[in-house]
Amino acid sequence: MADRAPCPETDPDAYVEFVSQFGMPTAPQVAAAAGLARAWFKPSFVGLENLPDRPALFIGNHAFMAIDAALFHLYLYYDHGRYIKALGDKTLFANPHYSAIAHAMGGVAGQAPIVERLMARGDDLLLYPGGAYESVKPPEARYQLQWKQRYGFVRLAAAAGYTVVPIASVGPDEYYDHAISSQALFQSAPVRMLMKAGVLPEDMRPDLMPPLPAGLLGGLLPKPKTTYFAIGQPIDLAQYKGVTLSTNKLSALRRKFAAAVEHEIKDLLLLREQERHRDSWLRRLLSA
Repeated sequence: MADRAPCPETDPDAYVEFVSQFGMPTAPQVAAAAGLARAWFKPSFVGLENLPDRPALFIGNHAFMAIDAALFHLYLYYDHGRYIKALGDKTLFANPHYSAIAHAMGGVAGQAPIVERLMARGDDLLLYPGGAYESVKPPEARYQLQWKQRYGFVRLAAAAGYTVVPIASVGPDEYYDHAISSQALFQSAPVRMLMKAGVLPEDMRPDLMPPLPAGLLGGLLPKPKTTYFAIGQPIDLAQYKGVTLSTNKLSALRRKFAAAVEHEIKDLLLLREQERHRDSWLRRLLSA
């Protein structure tokens, strides 16, 4: 196995071959971490009967700090035997140290040529169309999709005739409050100094600046929010395989995907309220 991933932009074939060597890590330390997270977050899945028996692109709402991606990815495999590769923004793989960890955990750079090749192989893929922008949204935007005007993932899935599975999570958006907002942190003197020193990119945008998190008792440990994941009805795009779709059609499909995800979020929020009495008083207190 190569020590360092080939460049996905200049050699996508070599990159796909590289990431195909990784499966879900099952080392004792990973299993132990999964066990601790299970006890802390009490994750549960609904809609498992909707899992298709064919490769799919799973798309959903992204949560603050992006912990939801790791938990969904982990427990879908550990508890239900479905291994998916999580697509991430290319900027997340620029750091070689982070990149090595992300690849080992099943992360993949999400450039279009890579996605096309992974779909041609028949891999299950996980994508949060809101990306980093959605993962740093303010508390008042919890459980709201922040997809902007992105259509690339729709075009790729349609061209491959792939199946899209809407998913949702409830809980992860509330693991942390914001001690300092993204805007305030961006305008702070320490961040400005780090940008001038080159530690942070000089073109860093305030909408991508993560806020300072405040978890359990105001610390860095996430609150023990009971966590729900939903798997919605698959949307088959086989009829569009090889067809060049108009912008209007891409827009219509995107709205359909978003509506399906929002429906799952709404149902999960209702389910959580109905089952809130099952949480212990201590969990409810620490999660407040």
